[in-house]
Amino acid sequence: MSEIRIIPEHLVVANLYLEHNDVDIVAAQLGIPGEVVIQTLGKKDIKDYITQVYLDTGYRNRFKLASTLDRLIDQKIEEGVDTGFYTKADLLELLKFAHQLRMDEAKLTAPTSQTNVQINEFGEGNYGELMKRLVG
Repeated sequence: MSEIRIIPEHLVVANLYLEHNDVDIVAAQLGIPGEVVIQTLGKKDIKDYITQVYLDTGYRNRFKLASTLDRLIDQKIEEGVDTGFYTKADLLELLKFAHQLRMDEAKLTAPTSQTNVQINEFGEGNYGELMKRLVG
């Protein structure tokens, strides 16, 4: 993820929100209107910061969750080898869940905007003919 630059005042708002998860509490503790808290939390850099904190350290810690899921998959495979009996539905369900987690993470970390520029020159096709008539 790219570097996030946040002014200290916004960082205080973001960290209090992460701690309490309540706009009203943050506004009361800082002595500012709730609208200011909402506007601050709506800024792209603040959203990115909060998302990154949730991904890395929140109760859904992506590293802990992924390693736990990998252990469960390994246990299911080992259980199948030991007993000679595979419950494919359980294993497939775990693999499907692991894949979905990785896809969701990729969506969260992917760039969100792209600007495309199309350059049309006069003289090409119907558009060019129309522009020649309009300008000329």
